[in-house]
Amino acid sequence: ILLVEDDKNIREMVCDFLTSENYNVITAIDGQTAIDIFKKHTFDIVLLDLMLPRSSGFEVLKYIRSVSVIPVIIATAKDSDTDKMMGLNLGADDYITKPFSLVELLARMKANIRRATVYSNSDGSRDNVIKYKDLTINVSKYTVSKNGADLNLTHTEFEIIRLLATNQGRAFSKEQLYNTIWKEAYYGNESVLNTHINRLRNKLSDGIDKNNYIKTLWGIGYKMEEE
Repeated sequence: ILLVEDDKNIREMVCDFLTSENYNVITAIDGQTAIDIFKKHTFDIVLLDLMLPRSSGFEVLKYIRSVSVIPVIIATAKDSDTDKMMGLNLGADDYITKPFSLVELLARMKANIRRATVYSNSDGSRDNVIKYKDLTINVSKYTVSKNGADLNLTHTEFEIIRLLATNQGRAFSKEQLYNTIWKEAYYGNESVLNTHINRLRNKLSDGIDKNNYIKTLWGIGYKMEEE
């Protein structure tokens, strides 16, 4: 685990807790150090504070997403909705609000690592492929391509499109989607889900006709039309 946090008390508290849970933790106290460490080591997940000296958490996230789809959980202040949205738009998989419960942090970590492990362990020995319009969704290999060109989706984005594509024509409420993908209770966390949907739409559509694949059902949720 790469823990990036400049607050000494929080950093030591989280590090000690995760170590007691048998995780190996490497810490960084600023953004540039985090990038340097990330280049030299392999991690299962990154816990990233956004307000950092020497390169902000946003810059760290941009770098990570340019080279990896590793799960990233960002830590934000209670009233920083703008930072939360920026982080999710840049590719963060999840967020946690300060001050946070260590138990909640651990649960979110495990859920994200579990999704990433399924993603990386797919051997593709028996390909399960879904064709949808100009998309090819290989469920076995966890890949999505458009007109033959691979799309760089995060684990969470892939889980969303896999769920919708394997249930074409079925409408999913936001609560159903959140419960299924994040595997935790939904408490009106619309911002997280909406941001992931919007980011996924942008990748699928190249910014043109963003509703071509995933339809919004106002007051209900989302679905992919049956072909």
